[in-house]
Amino acid sequence: MTRPYSEDIRERALARADAGETVRSIAEALQISPSCVTKWKNLRRDTGGLAPGQIGGHKKRVLSDANADWLVSAYFTAQATRAAGRGVA
Repeated sequence: MTRPYSEDIRERALARADAGETVRSIAEALQISPSCVTKWKNLRRDTGGLAPGQIGGHKKRVLSDANADWLVSAYFTAQATRAAGRGVA
């Protein structure tokens, strides 16, 4: 995966946008996609900053240990009950 653009280029793009330059002309001058400029404008409007979001990282477990243990035991209990109903020992 590619790295996010630096905050410097983001700031330069938005300084041009604040000066009234069009998104397409900014993109052409800085050799970036016009959608980047638009997304950065929206990011600044929504969050007040230009820092890129986190890429990757550790994903937290959906279930806590106690709930995960209960779910596993309930699954195997149901499997055993189903197997007993079919005459499988």
